Amino acid sequence: MYATSRSRGEPIMKVKTAFSHLHATVERYDALSANDVEAWRNLCRAHQDYDSALLTPEFAHVISGVRDDVRIIRIHDRDDLKAVLPVHLRPNGYARPLGMPFSDYSGPVIAEGFPLTIKDTLALAGIAAFSSSAVPDPWRCLHTGAKAAAEGIEIDSHIIRISDQNPDDLYENQRSAHAKRFKNFRRLRNQLEREAGVPVFDWGRPDEQTLETLLQFKSAQFRQSGYVDLTNATKAREILDAVARSPYSFMTSLRVGGTLISGHFGVRVGNAFHPWIAAFNPAFAHFSPGNVLLMSVLEHMRDMGLRVYDLANGHDHYKKYFSNDHRTARPVFETGSGLQALQHRASRMAWKLAGADTPSSTTGRLQRRLDQIAVSEFGAFSRLKEFAYALKTRSIPPKGN
Repeated sequence: MYATSRSRGEPIMKVKTAFSHLHATVERYDALSANDVEAWRNLCRAHQDYDSALLTPEFAHVISGVRDDVRIIRIHDRDDLKAVLPVHLRPNGYARPLGMPFSDYSGPVIAEGFPLTIKDTLALAGIAAFSSSAVPDPWRCLHTGAKAAAEGIEIDSHIIRISDQNPDDLYENQRSAHAKRFKNFRRLRNQLEREAGVPVFDWGRPDEQTLETLLQFKSAQFRQSGYVDLTNATKAREILDAVARSPYSFMTSLRVGGTLISGHFGVRVGNAFHPWIAAFNPAFAHFSPGNVLLMSVLEHMRDMGLRVYDLANGHDHYKKYFSNDHRTARPVFETGSGLQALQHRASRMAWKLAGADTPSSTTGRLQRRLDQIAVSEFGAFSRLKEFAYALKTRSIPPKGN
């Protein structure tokens, strides 16, 4: 069979594959029909590991409105949709997860019982390479063989999830599981109320001023730490603004006397919310406003109409006290065939030989920083400026620090 790549329905290339009963298409989002989109949704509904807002066609639709490089890879077994992988496909044949640099998870989303690896997907679609920091694999089919066993890396994200339990029990269950911590959180909330005023929790689509205030808090945090400022980097800001304008914009916030003291902003599709930007007012830092906000989240999940509040991975030191579930995923780097694929493999091997596979190494941090700059800024001058700033602020400290 063949893999067909097309723009708005027009074939532009065909690639032979070894899968006689499978068919792959590589298309722009606007080439999909309503039935195509619903079939995609059905794949997401098949397992709770796929219930992330970032894996939905709604999210792909929003991002495709501001990024011309969005392509939807679909794998069919005869007429049945078996897998979907939305990506940013760059001219060098490198496919990156949809929504980079905000892609805490990526596809492919695969039908149960369908034995498809990442390498199979690339071969079918004629894609040179694909990498992702976290790919959910509920059916345990994407990572097979000795390579997966050797890597053995799994990433557990932090999820607040209401399933069959009484939503009113959510807060109490977390309080009971972490009694000492929640006692301290309540003390901080009481202190905040006494010294600054009663905190008011709110949620919904943010107004422009509220969102901009939150982004300013986050921008200052990025710059102080030496990280790429994703609130102002050109391509990253495009994605933030696109979501903010969309029906899927959502924010939870905590205010005292009308002053924003903490908030989460991100994408909500249906009853699943994935916040990207978590920040707080530094003037209120001694009250731990981020933790006070999450206490309110636990108390108001049902009121917000949410079943999933995805805190993603990292920052275990506070997220673990509020999450009651997890989403397991694995980092992925895989290549297809051809000259471009060979070049990507060689580049990957060079980084590996330099020690980049050790996350805490200087080389590993350098690679991640360059990668983040590459997906946040496309201009050479802007990339150089961001890298110079990272070095200036010593964001890549000596090994062991």
